[in-house]
Amino acid sequence: MTLDHVSSTLALMFCAATVLVGQTPAPLTSHVTAVVMPDGRYSRVAVDEMGREAARILKQSGVTLSWDLRQPAPEVNGLLVVVKLVGACDMDASQASQKPGPLGWSHEVNGVVLPFSDLACDNIRASVQNARLAGSQIRGNFLLGRAMGRVLAHELYHVVADTSGHGENGVAQPALSARELTSGQLELRPSDVEAIQSGLREER
Repeated sequence: MTLDHVSSTLALMFCAATVLVGQTPAPLTSHVTAVVMPDGRYSRVAVDEMGREAARILKQSGVTLSWDLRQPAPEVNGLLVVVKLVGACDMDASQASQKPGPLGWSHEVNGVVLPFSDLACDNIRASVQNARLAGSQIRGNFLLGRAMGRVLAHELYHVVADTSGHGENGVAQPALSARELTSGQLELRPSDVEAIQSGLREER
């Protein structure tokens, strides 16, 4: 599954919620550790903001996110996800041009979403570079990190919920503009939270 561009927007794929009749189970919680593996240059400002933004989005679903650069801690509780950063993940790099292809993708085998996700930093940079404040690379890397975090939250949604359907709004909607990637707040909708909860219940 991939996150593709649709008229300069970001396609996101998720699933509908499961409706429980007659009983509402207590919300489950889970811890996810993302091991971030850059394959090129990156901004630590961007990577830190990516982690904070993804953690903020996922928190309401019962998922607590932590992240490590290049290698996990000696002991990891919960789910371990490997996140590869492809390309230049900083706004100090040369001007990016948007190329055909996804902004991010998760790996799937026989209908099962695996705990391996990739972010295409060059395409993400191209999507948000016009939102960067002139003359402020720190601000640019902060905005890049926010956009990366929203893409990462989408991919972790895939992994935890084990799904590839679309929602209609928020993180789960099929397309996001550069403004939606960098401005305001992007949230999980109740149906998205339930999809994650359903995935957590299936893990138990």
